[in-house]
Amino acid sequence: MRTLFAVALVAALPLAGWAASPAAHAVADASSSQDSVYLGYYQEDPATNHEDPTMGSVYLNLPASDSDFSGTMYFTYLGCQSHNLGTISGTKAGALLKGHWNGSIDGTQQTGTFTGTYSAAQSAYAGTFTVAGGKQRIDIPSCISYYIAPKGSFELFAIGKHVPSNFSVSMNGNAVSWNPPSGAVMTLVYVLDPAIANSGHGNATVWQTLVLGPQGSANLSDAGLLSGHAYLIAVGASDSRFHRLSFASSRFTAP
Repeated sequence: MRTLFAVALVAALPLAGWAASPAAHAVADASSSQDSVYLGYYQEDPATNHEDPTMGSVYLNLPASDSDFSGTMYFTYLGCQSHNLGTISGTKAGALLKGHWNGSIDGTQQTGTFTGTYSAAQSAYAGTFTVAGGKQRIDIPSCISYYIAPKGSFELFAIGKHVPSNFSVSMNGNAVSWNPPSGAVMTLVYVLDPAIANSGHGNATVWQTLVLGPQGSANLSDAGLLSGHAYLIAVGASDSRFHRLSFASSRFTAP
C-alpha cells in the first residue's frame, strides 16, 4: 500500500501539493474587516495512526468578544484527490474554544469535535480534534492510499507570528524559503487568502504541500495564485516524533 509519504517520495516531492484553483474561491474585500484570523497547523496523532500521521493547514476567524467562530481544516495534497475540506464552527468563551467540524475527505463524510484553549504566555491557541468515525483507510486507485487518524492536535498563531522568534520565511517571486530547524523531517507549506479568511465565508486555503526531509524551500508556481493579489504564506516544521519545531507566517503579493 502506498501511503501519502510514499507517494511524496516516489514523486520526488517537495512540490506535489495541490489545492483548488483560485477560480473556486470568491475574492473578498480585504479592506472591509480587520484581521481576526489565527492560523496554524493540525497534526494527526502518531500513536493511533503510526502509518502516516500528517500535518495540514487550519485557521479560525475568531471574534474579539465571546461569540461564535468559524474556520477550516484542509486535507488536499495531490491533484488526483478530491477537494477535501473540514468546516469548523463553535463558540469562544474567554480563553476556551468549543466546537465541531464536518466535511468530506476523498468521498467520505467525516465529523468530530474541535476544542482548544488560549495561552497568554505562548500567545497561541492549542487543542485537539477528534474524528467520530475513528481510524479509516482511504484508497484512491492509481492515486494514493492513506489513513485518517481518529484524533489529533492543533496550534494556532496570530498572523506574522514566528515560533521560535528566529525562524524566518521569505518569498522571492514564486519561491518560498525558510531556515529549516535541526531535526526537521516534515514541513507543511501552505497559502492562505486573508481576505476570504477575514470574511468568515468560503475556504481561504488556496494551496498546500508537504516537504519531506531537511529542505528549506518550495515553489508556488502550481498554486494558481492571482497576480497582484495579497496572500499569506505559512510554514511549519516537525521532527521525527511529529512534534512541532517551528511555525511562521508572512504576507506577500503574488508576482
